[in-house]
Amino acid sequence: MPAPDDVGPAGPGTLDARRATVFGRPQPVLFATAGEGEVRLRPMEARDVDAIIATCRDADTIRWTTVPDPYDRADAEDYLAYARDAWAAGTSACYAIAGADDGFAGAIDLRLSAADSLQASVGFMTAPHARGRGHMPAALSALAAWGFTTLGLARIEWRANVGNTASRRAAEKAGFRVEGTARAGLNHRGARTDAWVGALLAEDLT
Repeated sequence: MPAPDDVGPAGPGTLDARRATVFGRPQPVLFATAGEGEVRLRPMEARDVDAIIATCRDADTIRWTTVPDPYDRADAEDYLAYARDAWAAGTSACYAIAGADDGFAGAIDLRLSAADSLQASVGFMTAPHARGRGHMPAALSALAAWGFTTLGLARIEWRANVGNTASRRAAEKAGFRVEGTARAGLNHRGARTDAWVGALLAEDLT
């Protein structure tokens, strides 16, 4: 039997109504502590385009993600449009991670599942100059906490190509538990590759 939030109109007090209120407002800024400093999760802006291009042309980004290769300005502008449209549609919260100078240090995206209203998945990439500073675990922790408390999620899932140890370290530092390996679990640039699968549950934070 479908869950009550999956049927009928979004009446007052339902999960759908709660999320409609959240996504009907401007995207909020989130804050996290990384080491002795603070990072901000803010909506991506046009001023981030050059940094997005540099990040997506980086060899490690190309190796471990499915960003277009080659990556050009039109791709970055499409990414900004996706982030705006996904927030407006209530399907995803895509953030720029900003360091002390408010410059682009990475991106992180919380995508709501269309099949399970209480589940979401997370994807992220770190700008080359910001790697190793603890920005991503801090940002991931902050975004997950926001997803649980504000969107009412029960489970946030993380996946990465087997071998992407940087992504795994960031996820584990944020509290995600690796649950196993999905054989041929990802389509990576036309080839099926094994994927590490992990998750963080709302109850893990209590």
